[in-house]
Amino acid sequence: MVCRGIRRLILAAGLAVATLPAGAHQFVLTTGYANSGTPDVGHGIDASHPPFGAGGGYAIGIRTDIYAPRSPLWFGPQFLYWNNLTGDPFQSIDATYFQIELGGRISVHSRSTDPVLYAGGGLGYTLAHGQNKSLIGEPLRTFDGDFPTASFHIGAKTRPTPEITLLAEGSYHFGLDHPRQRLSVGPANAFLIQIGVAFDMLLGSAGE
Repeated sequence: MVCRGIRRLILAAGLAVATLPAGAHQFVLTTGYANSGTPDVGHGIDASHPPFGAGGGYAIGIRTDIYAPRSPLWFGPQFLYWNNLTGDPFQSIDATYFQIELGGRISVHSRSTDPVLYAGGGLGYTLAHGQNKSLIGEPLRTFDGDFPTASFHIGAKTRPTPEITLLAEGSYHFGLDHPRQRLSVGPANAFLIQIGVAFDMLLGSAGE
């Protein structure tokens, strides 16, 4: 029931954002460092000996920032991938874990500063996958999960020069539900630090 209510909330938020008037668009590519905590696990997995620990990896993001005319807002869909490559639970196990988030976000931005400062939040649905291998590369166990997630972000963008924007951003990502299957895994809370580039698209310049 909780998960169903969260899904309805995500859908309602998406519909509300979709009704906002659209202005300039930017296509945004980001990459950077991800630092995640220990993923949550289903009740069929011993939580005192989780298959994945806290650790670090990298992040890759693709999104569209759609500027709302006459408003200090931009919004749009987002694809985000981040992983944990160093969270080995034991010295004899090589563990990898990743999350793929599909969703959207909205930001409030400054209008007179250079660089442009912005902050906001996002909602999405996430797929998780993890694998334990022996030190010689032999697969031992695999785990999957899916769940709703949310995030907060803060960042800065340069003004387009002439049609390319540079940006730097920090974000915090967390789950909105627990694993629903006995042997499922995730979510894991994560801090991301990314840099990126944005390209102006249709309907004028994002700097206007």
